[in-house]
Amino acid sequence: MRESNRVSSRNVGAQVLDPRTLRGIPGHIYILRNSALKQGLLHIGMSRRGGWAKALELNRDKSNLIPGSYECVFEARAQDSGAALEALWPILQHTRQGNGLLDFFEIDETSAAHLVQRCIDEADQRFRRNFGSDIENRAYRDYAHEYSVNETKTQINPLTSDVPIRESIFKKAFSWIS
Repeated sequence: MRESNRVSSRNVGAQVLDPRTLRGIPGHIYILRNSALKQGLLHIGMSRRGGWAKALELNRDKSNLIPGSYECVFEARAQDSGAALEALWPILQHTRQGNGLLDFFEIDETSAAHLVQRCIDEADQRFRRNFGSDIENRAYRDYAHEYSVNETKTQINPLTSDVPIRESIFKKAFSWIS
């Protein structure tokens, strides 16, 4: 990831991801539970691969400072993962645990899953509303351009021919191709 996508801390060498840099990027927002941490302490984040892949990555990482094994308890796909995370962090700010750089929250799994799903739904609706009209306009422009190109071709080179085409030519070509 580029250095501009990260915001560094003053006292700690760790860096936290700024969700604004992920706007418009599809991804999976996940909730992970760690067996070594107390019950109700969840890791919530985003990955382009998925929650299970992130759990495996954290379990395999030898430099991971948190002992125990991670397990994905919830995962949902978001069209606009950055906007969903940006909406989720202020809601969960009062439940954040640790030094503020880690994405650990003290909340029960069902409430966290409900909040994540609600933020994803709202962000995806906003994404479709903002970019849906752009897609429709682009499709209309492409169709209009294609129509005008075809009109120009028919005006320049009309497809009329005085040479009769025998049916057997097509049969030979078809048998040759197949």
